[in-house]
Amino acid sequence: MYVPCLGPDAPFKNAHGLIAGTRLAMERYIIGGIHQFPSEKFERIKILVFTLLVAFMVGVIGRNGGTAGMVRVVAGESSSRRRGSLTAWFAGLVVFFDDYANCMIIGPTMRPIFDRLKLSRALLAYIIDSTAAPVASLAIIGTWIGAEISYISDGLKLVADSGMPAFLISADGKAMTGMAAFMNSLPYRFYPILALAFVFFVCLLGRDFGPMRTSQSRALSRGDPDRPAPTMSGTTTSEAPPTWWLGFVPVAVLVVVTLVVLAVTGLAATDSQQALRDAKLLWWEKGAKIVGSADSYISILYGALLASLSAVFLTLFARTCKLRHAMDAGLDSMSRTFPALVILVLAWALSQVEQDLMLGQVLTDQLRAVKFPPLWLPLAIFVVSSIIAFATGTSWGTMGIVCPITVPMAAGLAESLPPTDALTLFYASVGSVLAGSVFGDHCSPISDTTVLSSIGADCPHVEHVWTQMPYAIVTALVSMAAGNVMCNVYGLPWYYAIAAGIVVIALTVSAVGRRATPNFHRMDA
Repeated sequence: MYVPCLGPDAPFKNAHGLIAGTRLAMERYIIGGIHQFPSEKFERIKILVFTLLVAFMVGVIGRNGGTAGMVRVVAGESSSRRRGSLTAWFAGLVVFFDDYANCMIIGPTMRPIFDRLKLSRALLAYIIDSTAAPVASLAIIGTWIGAEISYISDGLKLVADSGMPAFLISADGKAMTGMAAFMNSLPYRFYPILALAFVFFVCLLGRDFGPMRTSQSRALSRGDPDRPAPTMSGTTTSEAPPTWWLGFVPVAVLVVVTLVVLAVTGLAATDSQQALRDAKLLWWEKGAKIVGSADSYISILYGALLASLSAVFLTLFARTCKLRHAMDAGLDSMSRTFPALVILVLAWALSQVEQDLMLGQVLTDQLRAVKFPPLWLPLAIFVVSSIIAFATGTSWGTMGIVCPITVPMAAGLAESLPPTDALTLFYASVGSVLAGSVFGDHCSPISDTTVLSSIGADCPHVEHVWTQMPYAIVTALVSMAAGNVMCNVYGLPWYYAIAAGIVVIALTVSAVGRRATPNFHRMDA
């Protein structure tokens, strides 16, 4: 009798050896990874459909002249490579509400501009990846805040069960809440903050180093034999006249509909309705509660669907090309994403394998067993969170594993310190979990956002991983030195640490980075 094994504990009664292993790989990790058992909300299937729909929209607006029109409006007739890269960085800050939406909006929109300015796709993928998760993790309105607060709250419940320390109780007798800990930990998330600064200086100064400089040189020469030709239809030259609103309106529909559905689904949640009736909450706290309770996957799914339909309807209205040609371009663009989607599915499967092995739990248990001096705890937490996020490819999973352990551990170790120092250590420890999760996820080749950044920029995935890795590592080293050591160990205020980190990053990019030069010798080879 066949026994389905989508569940984590489903038996293999009639399968042994190779057959059992094959069934486990296919049903538990491939199919189960997509289904994300035991979730019944089909989040990952929605991500796949959302990606295909956005690719379809990109193909349509590339064929009807919308992409070319936006290129002229955004980049103008200028040949400034600095302006093009800074525009991508600024756009990444604007789309702050969701990291997936950031990847799939900024990439297709800016890709033609980067091609025209001879900026590498690898640089675009790096800009996308370094603004998507960092911005979303810092935003007080977005799809991340609900999960982050819930993870912190889980840890605070464990602290309350064993007795809340005095420094976590306010003067009016109220205990620390997840929202309060989240807000106060924002200044101590040194990596996301400095990652945004690093991208800014790379774009502003036009200097690169390591594999990124090689990629930039190849883009200038237009003769890299290892670089595949552009694959998505949205990047091809359209015979239709450039019409900016044919591209802008579908992208605007994607953003607006996503935000509206976020608000609607958030308001429908019970927690949000209770928050709206709570007179003690400030307006931004109510807004954060609404968005945090929203269904982000439904929001981006229907945003992409309506954006794709609007692109088709506008093509009919403007008559810049035949509908058949626009549909063919959209379908071709969808088909080009298939290899990247395969990588995404395999990444989910590998992440599930590592979660079943309890890799994150093992690492965090070892950290808890080793009695670090309290002042070094945030640095240790950052390192461990980074390792877990890199291995599992998920920042949310890492936060869910580490936060409930870090919060009680930080509260217990900080109890022996003066109240002000104890609060600083506690907030820094919470911020280190969230910052380390972003760094590890940023570097991980199996991360969702890393793969989606490659898709959005239409950049080979391996090239994206290797070109951004040195930049991410340098940023992490600076954040640990200027942030965790200066602030937590030597007791300097957080704004001193951030200012010092920004200065070090600017000097590093200026001193180590060099302007890319064309590799004409490779073209002649």
